[in-house]
Amino acid sequence: MTRTGWLLTVLTSAIVVALFAWLMRTIEWVDADVSYPPRGEAARDRFYVAKQLASRLGATVTTVHDFGRLPPVGATLLLGSHRWSMFAGREAALRRWIEQGGHVVALQSAWSGDGDTPRWVPIRTAHLPRRDAAKGAAPPASATLPPDSGGTPAEIIAAMLARPPAPCGDFVEPDWIDSAFGTPRRYRVCGTPIRVLRPDAPSWLLAGRDGAVAARVAYGRGEITANAIEGSFDNAALVRDDGALAFAAMLQLRPGATVWFFDDETRAGLLSVVWENGAAALLLAAAAIALLLWRGGTRFGPLVTDPPPARRSIGEQVRRTAAFIARGDGTALHRASVRALENEARRSLPGYALLVGTRERCEAIARAGRRDATALAAAMTLPAGTDRHRLAAAIVALESARRALLRNRHRAVQPSLPADPSPP
Repeated sequence: MTRTGWLLTVLTSAIVVALFAWLMRTIEWVDADVSYPPRGEAARDRFYVAKQLASRLGATVTTVHDFGRLPPVGATLLLGSHRWSMFAGREAALRRWIEQGGHVVALQSAWSGDGDTPRWVPIRTAHLPRRDAAKGAAPPASATLPPDSGGTPAEIIAAMLARPPAPCGDFVEPDWIDSAFGTPRRYRVCGTPIRVLRPDAPSWLLAGRDGAVAARVAYGRGEITANAIEGSFDNAALVRDDGALAFAAMLQLRPGATVWFFDDETRAGLLSVVWENGAAALLLAAAAIALLLWRGGTRFGPLVTDPPPARRSIGEQVRRTAAFIARGDGTALHRASVRALENEARRSLPGYALLVGTRERCEAIARAGRRDATALAAAMTLPAGTDRHRLAAAIVALESARRALLRNRHRAVQPSLPADPSPP
């Protein structure tokens, strides 16, 4: 390597080292928290964090998807779906359960589509003041994706990423009411108030600037808690600010409590129910249908294999005919011989069909065949009960007469040979 090459190599290396040193002194490396979308059960269940929180606080958590059964008396039921009253009798059953000592915590949107409570619930509601709507308050968290709308995990994640986070507000426990944790305190809860609550004789209250947004009232031996902050129990809201504390206050969570979550009505599909209760009948029906289709379907060959073709010999034909005559009285064979003779006479003798009497017909056949008319008439009119020998002789006479007529007809229609046109 020349001296110039060494100088260029040293200069390039110095520049690279200087640039690296400048980058190390200029760039500051810090740790940053990166938010990942929920995965697995957290993406499918909006109450996943709530259930985990209740379980960590010592409560027994149960998730139900069929409102046909209620929790034991003394338990807490979180009602998150407005489909809970889709069947008759459920509202009356819930009312009796509360009167017996149950505690229901209902999202305000779960009572009805408009957020109004049932008539028997001692909590009335009112619309929010117009100024909140004029300020463009953010829609509820369930407006983009209803909590009980279902959907695949990918759709749920996309919806959570697309919608803005729920707004957070400050709510307080009034001084004149028993607080949830000893002394009245302020809660910062994320969610959107949808109604203003007006409870009758509340035992606990959470109020904002427009009025009460959460309230608990006694009903019989049980309690009813209404939560008008839509989205405050969702996964994203509970992990922000005082969301978990407000959730524990509304449910009165304590070690040993029993909490049931009902957020969606799901039932087994019709096909699965039918299979579970009538698998044997379905299999038999399928087998019968398959058998019918196979029976009536197109086949590649005949049902029975065709016998190989074969010709019967003349000797066998004669023996079979003789055996037929031997087994019976021969009357059928005699009638067949008479019918064959008359058919041939109609073809061979002109005017035969016009003859009426048997005598005239026998004479016409006898003249053409050079037979005895009296013997031919006796053979054609053989009485019943005739012995076999006379019957056989009569059949022979009839067959001889028929063949004689056939020979005469063939001679009559045979063309004459043309004359030889060659010169002598």
